[in-house]
Amino acid sequence: MTYEEFKGELFRIIMQQEVAKGKKVMLLERGFTTRDPQMLSMIRYINKVNFGREDSVVRADYIHVVWGEGNVRGMMHWSVREYFERYKKESWEGILPELLVKIQNAGQSMDWLHLENGGYELCKSRLIIRPINYDRNKYELENCVYWRFGDIALTLYGVISDDEDDYVTMKITRALIEDWGIKDEILLTNALLNTFITMPPRLYYCTDLKRKHACCEGIFMLGEAANESQLFQIHPENQLEGSLGYRLSTTRGLNGAVALFYPGVQERLAQLMGGDYLVGFTSIHEAIIHPAGLQDHENMRESIHDINEVFPRDEMLSSKVFRYYTEKKELVEV
Repeated sequence: MTYEEFKGELFRIIMQQEVAKGKKVMLLERGFTTRDPQMLSMIRYINKVNFGREDSVVRADYIHVVWGEGNVRGMMHWSVREYFERYKKESWEGILPELLVKIQNAGQSMDWLHLENGGYELCKSRLIIRPINYDRNKYELENCVYWRFGDIALTLYGVISDDEDDYVTMKITRALIEDWGIKDEILLTNALLNTFITMPPRLYYCTDLKRKHACCEGIFMLGEAANESQLFQIHPENQLEGSLGYRLSTTRGLNGAVALFYPGVQERLAQLMGGDYLVGFTSIHEAIIHPAGLQDHENMRESIHDINEVFPRDEMLSSKVFRYYTEKKELVEV
């Protein structure tokens, strides 16, 4: 079967299934564009996520699913090419059940967004904070709830789907929360604490390049360790270790840069680093920490600039370098 034959057959099979009912399922083909503002916005979003550019023309083939109405709308998409490559190895039996389950589950976890009076208490456990770059997202953020720290926006999101294969979130707009009657500061503070609980902070050596770590690895917050032997060890006498730095993230590694803004984390890092330290964000997923004096902030800035040029733009968090001043207990751009 050729790729074009597979693409047509895959879409035909999906449209015959019960899982597609109640949702708008589309085959977005490479080269497609439209004048419809809502659809054009979706295409730009897909291109931004997958290619780092908000092009108005679809750049690859996708199975695209949209659900919900009004202010409560969600969407997911899956690469046809990736499923074709898997089909050649696994056949239809290997790929169809998985994809159909994903389509079936799309949108099933969004009922909580429709809750109005008193709904906050029932859905607050789904609210988290995601760190995103303010400058690249400032127009989208106009109707959102966030704390701004320099060029970083600590933004209120809701978890739509959370399973082994998919972790789907969406920005929570003011239109969604206007009936809750909760102040921004309370929403953001509680969401940050919830993020802390669901994705605790972790610290790793920069030489440790494993993609996945056990949950018990990298514990450095005193209240989380059962005893001192479980705590992440800093070796002040090893200047090479400090000059290479330490990676700060979360247990899941997703949006891990938010860990720097968890309660008590900046102060605890100062204890571990023996005083002031420098911070650089290599992506939305992690921050790099260096004890002050063991790394030059200009070198860090150049390195971050190079990383931001290579990796996807939607994963870029900040181009700046920060210093934590122990005496002032303050994080400042340098």
